[in-house]
Amino acid sequence: MITPFGKKDEDLHSIVALYCKTFIGDTYTSQDFESAANNINKHTSYGGFKGLKAKDENGTLLGFTYGYTSLPGQFYREKLAAQLTDLQQINWLNDCFEFVELAVETKVRRMGVGRKLHDRLLSKINYDTSVLTTSVENNPAINLYISKGWEVIKENAAVISMDDVQVIMGKRIYR
Repeated sequence: MITPFGKKDEDLHSIVALYCKTFIGDTYTSQDFESAANNINKHTSYGGFKGLKAKDENGTLLGFTYGYTSLPGQFYREKLAAQLTDLQQINWLNDCFEFVELAVETKVRRMGVGRKLHDRLLSKINYDTSVLTTSVENNPAINLYISKGWEVIKENAAVISMDDVQVIMGKRIYR
């Protein structure tokens, strides 16, 4: 079952734990958890926030996704803009939804949970474009997004640092 989530959600602890496990690894610390929780909570207050969670019939969290309106002045938006040409910024960031996170429990990966979360989230937005970043080494994610109509805007983008280069991808939203 896929349902919305937001600030102070009953499953927020599970969402943060899945985030940490997915993006940091099983050895994440309590400090990692607290930082992720603060970040996700901050994002839930951004304009245009949309969050979805997938749970099984027993109420166990299987995955989540979220994003929000991309606006000048936001930390990540400015980092993205710095990696793009002026024309790319106009084409991709003017009326844009930042597809921020998509995480799925390891035991149910490649079973359609991520695809369903992706599709449902994008069906609930009203923007011209959406952008995302993922690690250049995350081939499963890159392949998923390409299969869903995303295109590579820039490869090897040092969005945050040269130590963790990203692929910036974009998708035109046809309303």
